[in-house]
Amino acid sequence: MTRPHPVDDELIARFAPLFARIAEGAAARERSRSLPHDEVAQLRAAGLGALRVPVELGGHGASLRQLLLVLRELAAADSNLPQALRQHFYQVELLLHDADDPENRVWLERVAAGDLFGSATTEPRGSALGQVSTVLTAHPEGGYRLNGRKIYGTGNAYAQWLPVGAVDEAGVPVAPVVPIDRAGVTIVDDWNGFGQRLTATGSSVFEDVVVAESEVRRFPTSGPRRGGSGLHQAVLLATLAGIAEAARRELTGILRAKTRVYFTGTGELPRHDAVVQEQVGRVRAVADAARWILDGAGRELEQAWTRWFDPSATPEEVDAGFVDAELAVSSAQVTISEQVLDATSHLLDVLGASSLDVELGLDRHWRNARAVASHNPYPFKARLLGDHDLNGAEPETFAVGKDVGDKPAG
Repeated sequence: MTRPHPVDDELIARFAPLFARIAEGAAARERSRSLPHDEVAQLRAAGLGALRVPVELGGHGASLRQLLLVLRELAAADSNLPQALRQHFYQVELLLHDADDPENRVWLERVAAGDLFGSATTEPRGSALGQVSTVLTAHPEGGYRLNGRKIYGTGNAYAQWLPVGAVDEAGVPVAPVVPIDRAGVTIVDDWNGFGQRLTATGSSVFEDVVVAESEVRRFPTSGPRRGGSGLHQAVLLATLAGIAEAARRELTGILRAKTRVYFTGTGELPRHDAVVQEQVGRVRAVADAARWILDGAGRELEQAWTRWFDPSATPEEVDAGFVDAELAVSSAQVTISEQVLDATSHLLDVLGASSLDVELGLDRHWRNARAVASHNPYPFKARLLGDHDLNGAEPETFAVGKDVGDKPAG
């Protein structure tokens, strides 16, 4: 049975006061590199992590498309936060795929209570493409032991549970899910990028971590090959769209209050100057366009996930839906990335030297957009789209360890 979803505006309004409070300290947190632990705790208490969880299980019952719209608003307040939570929302979608399963219901109830998932899937530098060096081995006394190291574990400092991309002793992919505070788990805040500095992205080290059989997820050997693709990138698009909206709001607010003019200008106040108006209009256009493109990609993605949830859909139909979604998200990525990078790089054009004040933190919008757009670089997605149109080539299927790595010579 299809459950009714809340109205868009009403759903966003539930979180608007909290997002406004988060936005107030965003520039200061960036300046001091203060991880927003308190802000994440407030989001947990407000049930943001349970946006997609059904109302009867304690969630908000939002659609997948609505999830992206809310994350855009959160990104407009602090762009670090949606990216930090993207693996969490992917894990929730996997649980919703079979929400009636007793174990999945337990996990969904934990999510409704405020628990968050982190991320441990990316192999360290120097790993060969396709290599997964994190291994889950059977223990003589029962259960398993987990050993290995991952990098780029986004959001782990805010999480309670850590899904890990690993293989068993036979090399078969498995996904143990362990609590973040279990003995042998070490989280290192070693992200050194100049943008998205508060995503709590870092390394995860696993040293003889005890894992129970009930904590090990195993992958089906048959069925759709592409189930679940596209959502991670869509969350990054929501983040970029939110950055554009934040830039628009701050630029407009500064120029409405500004009284200092240039002798080459045409207005008595900056807000009456035609050049200034055009600049604000350009940023507004990018923010609006990014929102509508995100909404369209969200609808395509939701269609694919809905088809995957449909027990009557064949594996071929599910795969075809996810190919369409992957292409839609790739098109959105190319367009939104380029437009937001351009808009944020020209944000200060009509503001003058005073806008360079580090207290304003206006530089963070371009830095953060640049960091987000560097994930799964969009020129490769443009090539993918061209290859599909010219040659009918389908997007590559994601697999842990096969997304990035050193390619052997020859």
